[in-house]
Amino acid sequence: MYGSQEDGSIDEDALSSILKTALGVAELTVTDLFRAIDQEEKGRITFADFGRFAETYPDFAEEYLYPDQPPFESCAQTPPALTPNGFCADFSPENSDAGRKPVRKKLD
Repeated sequence: MYGSQEDGSIDEDALSSILKTALGVAELTVTDLFRAIDQEEKGRITFADFGRFAETYPDFAEEYLYPDQPPFESCAQTPPALTPNGFCADFSPENSDAGRKPVRKKLD
């Protein structure tokens, strides 16, 4: 969709535009990310290039797009806390209810 070349490749400006739209942000610097993906220095990357990079570096956004922000801490690294909807996204075994007696609630 965004590729201006027949091979579907995009340049740094197009990558910036795509990620700004996907992340819903007005300002985003993608120069370091683009350079890391474009290791052959072609000035263009393909979706396949991006996919390989994302598989190799699944936390690329934290390192390349938001390097000045403190690292994200998951519920697994801190005591599980309930979120506004009452659930924690941590499904690790040590926090499971396995072996506990199920709560039974009377239904009217």
